[in-house]
Amino acid sequence: MKRGLYGAAGLAAVVAAAGVLLLRYGPLSAQEGSLQTPPVDIAIKESFDLPAVDAKTESIVAAADAFLNGLGDQQREAAVYPFSDNTQRSNWSNFPDGPVQRGGVMRGNLSDEQNAALNALLGEVLSEDGVRNIAYQLAAEDMLDSGIGGPNFGSDFYYASFLGEPSTSKPWMFQFGGHHLAINVTVFGSEISFSPMLTGGEPLNTTYEGQDVYITEAETAAAQALMDALTADQKEAAIIDDQAINLLLGPGEFGTVLAPEGVKGSDLTDDQKLLLLDVIEARLGFINDDDFAAKMETVRSEIDDTYFGWWGPVGTLGAAYFRVTAPSLVMEYAPQDMDGDPTDHAHNMYRDPKNDYGVAWIGSH
Repeated sequence: MKRGLYGAAGLAAVVAAAGVLLLRYGPLSAQEGSLQTPPVDIAIKESFDLPAVDAKTESIVAAADAFLNGLGDQQREAAVYPFSDNTQRSNWSNFPDGPVQRGGVMRGNLSDEQNAALNALLGEVLSEDGVRNIAYQLAAEDMLDSGIGGPNFGSDFYYASFLGEPSTSKPWMFQFGGHHLAINVTVFGSEISFSPMLTGGEPLNTTYEGQDVYITEAETAAAQALMDALTADQKEAAIIDDQAINLLLGPGEFGTVLAPEGVKGSDLTDDQKLLLLDVIEARLGFINDDDFAAKMETVRSEIDDTYFGWWGPVGTLGAAYFRVTAPSLVMEYAPQDMDGDPTDHAHNMYRDPKNDYGVAWIGSH
């Protein structure tokens, strides 16, 4: 298997650091004894019947081609994997670089022109909010140091990769990510899946272009606004526990099904449903406007069958775990209380249980 740079730490240092990483970053992957995420179990179809592409897909393909055409031969070989490569498909993690060996081309090894082309591709794939979120997360990453024995922290250690060549006639996938970030985009003609998507970061309180920023302020404030609008009975249904729990649908959890918990959308007023939609939009709003609109149409149609659950204290932004569960959407916000402040470190997931990695389109059933 092709891999990107492993990082400065040798295997012995990685193993020595594993205990510290487990305490700081949460459970290991489902691949026992390893920090690597195991290959996803998807049998890929031999042929595909794609819908006709739209203008957004054409723009994304053009930006992807521009980025790849600006790479050297060795860089391009490192960046592009077969579309059937289920090891690379699931090769993302909340763990930092070094302990997790990501594939693709590393941001820190790209020239200014190549990084500009990568940023242009991200700008086509994501919305302005999505691009801004990445900028915030990378700025936060640059505030960390490599003081715990092994990991490589910093905005250089983020990777871009492709499964299959960008195409308007064949399915393909674009990946960008590193520590606390995974953008996984499966393109199937005019249809695009952004599941799974990992966001969050540490520290969440950071500085960007001279301004103080709380990276997850929009979604935590939206969740708190919904909690504040619930009646006593609704709040009793929504609050599952007064202690936050850890991420359940992180790396290695393809196919994991969570029972819906919390207050049900059909038991909310129209105004409360709008507040629940605000919570969802704060995260899904990272998706480009075209695909966001299509996804939100489905989300709105499922609102009565959507649940909102809460684990942890009420009233402190970012201190509680909360989850939105719908037929075609699961969102988790999972604070990590490693240094006495749960509001400054979070692992957050979005998955579409019906179409993770575009399985509804590319999977052989």
